Amino acid sequence: MREFERRFTEFMSPGLPTMASRVLFCLFTSDTGNLTVADLTERLQISPASVSKGVGWLERVGLVRRERDNRRERYLVDDEVWYRAWIVGTQSMALWADIIREGVDTVGRQSPAGVRLKTASRFFDLLSSDMAAAAEHYRRAFYDNGEGP
Repeated sequence: MREFERRFTEFMSPGLPTMASRVLFCLFTSDTGNLTVADLTERLQISPASVSKGVGWLERVGLVRRERDNRRERYLVDDEVWYRAWIVGTQSMALWADIIREGVDTVGRQSPAGVRLKTASRFFDLLSSDMAAAAEHYRRAFYDNGEGP
């Protein structure tokens, strides 16, 4: 299990901070898909503050949800976690396109930099559109036929 955790964490490292990746690993590999701070601190051998930092990052990007269980909070991943993460990525690509497009007029539409920015903006527009279509394809494939993931 430790080797799998190391490989998972390494694989996720370009997109996730290490602590967030370790927390996500624990949630994915738990039978229930949900754990408390105490569970995570014990399994990861880290402080509650480190758990909080990892969970906070995962919540911001939509990979983990927080639910109240009597007096304790539980952190969980569900079957739609990757769909939500993909949607966040899709929105991010659209935002990149918008921000870059603003620069086109700033540097001059006909300047080499303006042409480069316009090309980059078009790239992110197309990428966002393709990602949205892929998300919809996933939704149809998994949910429209009533099977679920």
